Amino acid sequence: MHELIVPTEVKISEIKENGSLSPNNYKKLTINNKHRHMISFYMDSDNPYIKGIEPGSSAYVPKSKQVFLRNSCINGIQFSVDKDKYLYLNPFYYSGAMIRDGDVLFCTDANIGDCCLFISDNENLAFSSGIIKLNFQQEKYKYYVMAFMRDEYFREQLNAKTPRGATIRHSGDLFLECEIPDCPEEWVYPLMEALIKNIAYSEHSADSKLRKSEELFFQEIISQEYDYINPSFTELFNKARLDSGIYSNTVFQWRENVKHYKHGYSSLSDFGFELKRGPNLAKRDLGRSIQTDTYRNGYSVLIYPSDISSSGYILKVAYLGARNPIWFLGEKDILFAAEGTVGKTFAVCDETLHFTTNFHGTIIHPKRKTIPLKKCIFLALYLNFMRYIKVFERISVGANGGSFAVGYWDNVLIPNVDEAFMDLIADLYNKKAELNPSAFNFDAIEEAGIYQLNAFLIKCKALLNRLCGDIKNGSLKQASYYLHYTD
Repeated sequence: MHELIVPTEVKISEIKENGSLSPNNYKKLTINNKHRHMISFYMDSDNPYIKGIEPGSSAYVPKSKQVFLRNSCINGIQFSVDKDKYLYLNPFYYSGAMIRDGDVLFCTDANIGDCCLFISDNENLAFSSGIIKLNFQQEKYKYYVMAFMRDEYFREQLNAKTPRGATIRHSGDLFLECEIPDCPEEWVYPLMEALIKNIAYSEHSADSKLRKSEELFFQEIISQEYDYINPSFTELFNKARLDSGIYSNTVFQWRENVKHYKHGYSSLSDFGFELKRGPNLAKRDLGRSIQTDTYRNGYSVLIYPSDISSSGYILKVAYLGARNPIWFLGEKDILFAAEGTVGKTFAVCDETLHFTTNFHGTIIHPKRKTIPLKKCIFLALYLNFMRYIKVFERISVGANGGSFAVGYWDNVLIPNVDEAFMDLIADLYNKKAELNPSAFNFDAIEEAGIYQLNAFLIKCKALLNRLCGDIKNGSLKQASYYLHYTD
C-alpha cells in the first residue's frame, strides 16, 4: 500500500525550506501510483480554509441555542460529527452559524488529521480554533479529498510533518503539503461522493432514530416525579451493596416509575430472556488464531462490545481466523456491553450478520424460539434507554465505565408495554429499505432502520477502502467491478 522512505542525504535547500533540523520532518512515504497532487491543488487558492474561533471557558453555558463544536466532536472513526460532545456558548458572546450542511471540517490541533462531513440539524453552530472549514476549487473535489484525508497514507504524511514534543500538537497548514493520488477516472468522483454521503448520512440517521427511541421511552415510562425515600436497613441488607449510586435519586425515580407502570413490570427471566457470556478467544478454546482489521475470505467477523457506537450501529469490525469452530450470535440475540461502556446494545435481526464477540460481552438470548423479534428489539432499546438516563452508570460497579456482572441483573426491571408501543419502537430499529452503496438516496436512508443502516455502513466502508486502495496501488478496475463489489 504505502511505505516509509528514510533519505540517505538531505539538501541544504530542503533544510532552509523546512526551517527545522528535526529528522522527523524529512520522512517520506511512497505509493505505487506516481500521479499525485498536494492537497493545496484541490483547494481554493485565494481562501483554502476558514479557521474557527476560541471563545474561552467563560463563554460556556449549560444550554443555549448557540452550539459550539470542539475537536473531540470529530474523530477518526465516524464520518459525521459526534453531537453528544457539543458544548454551548452564551449567545451574547457569539451568535450565528459558521458552518452549513455539507461542509468538510478538519482538525489541525490535538487530534490532528481527523475530519468529517458536517450534517446540519438547523442549529447555530460555531467551531473551535483547532478546527478549519475547507474550501475546495470544485464541489467534486470535496468527497475525493475527504476520502483520502481519512486514509492512513495521508495521516502518516501529516504525522511525519507535524512537530513532536508538545502537550497538544499543532499542524497548522502543513496538511496542504501532503500528497494524495490523482483521480484516474472521472467516474470515481461521483462514486466517492455517493459513498461518503451514504456513510455520513447513515450515521446521522441512526443517531436520530436512537435519540427518538429514548424520547419515546421517557414519555411512556417516566410519567412523574416521586418524593425520594432513603433506603431502609432491610433493603441495604438484602442488596448487600453499600455503593451510593444504586440508592441515588436517578435510580429511585426510574425504579418507582417502572414499578407504577400502568401495565406492570417483569424481571429479565419473566420477560422471557436469559444471559450468557461471550466466548473466550483464548488459544485453548480457539486453537491457533489470527486477528486482522482487513477482510479476508473465510475469516469470521469479530465485534467487541466497546465498538457499539452511542448511535446504535457498529463503529468498526475485526476479522478472526481460527483453527477450531467459532460460536456466532444468531437472530434475536442481543449483544450487551457489560464492561467499560455499560449499557450499549446491538440486537441481531436476521441471520445475514454472522459475528462473534469476546468474553467482555454479555449475550441476552430469548428462552423460547416463539418470542417475537420485536420483543428482542424492544428489550435492546430499553436497556439503551437505561444507559441514556444514567441508570447503568449508577448501578454498575468499578471504575473506567464500570462493570455489570450477571449477578446484578436482579436490579433490572422491565415495563410490560403494549403491542402498539413495541411495534413503534421496533420500527425505528428494523425496517427494510432499498439501499445502494454506489448511489446516494436520502429518502431511503431516512426510511431504513438502525439495523439496516448498520449493514449498509459496513458495505459502504468496505467499498470505499477497496477503491482508495486500488487508486493508491495504481490498479483501478472497471467501474462495473465496484458497482457490484458488495453484492
